Parts: sequence; structure tokens; C-alpha cells
Amino acid sequence: MQQTSFKFTFLKQVLLTTSALVILGSGAAMPKFMSPIAVAASNTKPAQAASSKLSLTQNGVTLKLGDVFYDGTRLSFSIEREGKNLPKEVLSPYIPMDAKITNKSLKKRMVPEKDQKKGYIKIPGVLIEGNKLKSFGMFGDKISKKNTIEAIYSKLDSLPDSFEMTVQVGVTGISKPFEFKVPVKKVNKGS
Repeated sequence: MQQTSFKFTFLKQVLLTTSALVILGSGAAMPKFMSPIAVAASNTKPAQAASSKLSLTQNGVTLKLGDVFYDGTRLSFSIEREGKNLPKEVLSPYIPMDAKITNKSLKKRMVPEKDQKKGYIKIPGVLIEGNKLKSFGMFGDKISKKNTIEAIYSKLDSLPDSFEMTVQVGVTGISKPFEFKVPVKKVNKGS
């Protein structure tokens, strides 16, 4: 019975993500739940400069940025969430109020900020040296770690070998986004 519940939950997440993709269209940092293959591929040696986790706390919610990895073709990181009385799911189920959708069941997920339950992580914004990252990205639950999401970006042709990355993460019920700044250095594929 538990396995059936897991399959239903995963299917529900995939359907919600697919719907979000339709809403958001194409562009940078598109959310997408990752397959176990993508997660396994991202479990490689983290970039040296960002191997330890950075931690920020606001209003009883702590976010930790870690697992930063960059090899010239892929940039990835994880965000772990901690706190009391937080929702079981980590990713926000809410759809922005300004989204243009016609599906009635999806419209039910359009909830004003003030009415959203506290503690869900929103899709992060990523800046490279102060400029918005323009790359295809996947964003979803990190299967190997509870209360953690993972972002993986590809098609990074124009990024330098080292740079400062800023990750801005909104959390429902908290007005100010969490902002992490971390130096990133390319890891050689052979190391």
C-alpha cells in the first residue's frame, strides 16, 4: 500500500510540474522533477570553494545551500530546509497569482501570498556575477535527502571557469527572500 501511495504522490508531482512548465513556458530555471538518473548523475564531487553548506535563518525557517558543483557543462546545488511545523512537502504547490492559466484545477493553486502556508520553497533565482543565469534548468526534490531540493542547470557555454553565484530563494510565508552568495570554481572532469 505504501508503494502505491508513493507512486501516486510521484505521479501527482510530475503532473503538477508538467502543468507548471506549460504555465511558465520556456526560459531559465524551469522547474522539473528529476529522475533518479539525474539525481545520481549530480551526486559527484562538489566544487572546492563551496563544499561546505551556507546557512541562513528567517522567521524560524533555516535554509542551507550546499552540494555546489560546476564542471563547465553542468551547474548544480541543493537547498535543505529545516524548522518546526513546516509542511511535509518542500516545494511550493502554489501558482503565482499573475500566471495565465485556464485549467480550473490549476487555478485552485493560485493562492494570495498572505494566505499561503509558511515554509514551502519557491523556484530559486540564480545570478552569475550579478547577471541572471540564462540556462535550461531542472528543479525538484532531492530523492537521496529528505527536506532537500536540487537544481541542475545545463547549456552553460558562456560561463567562466570561476565566478560568484547568487542564489535567491523565496519561502512562502516569509516576505524577504533568502540570498546566498558563493564563489564557484570549475571542477575538472577527471578529478
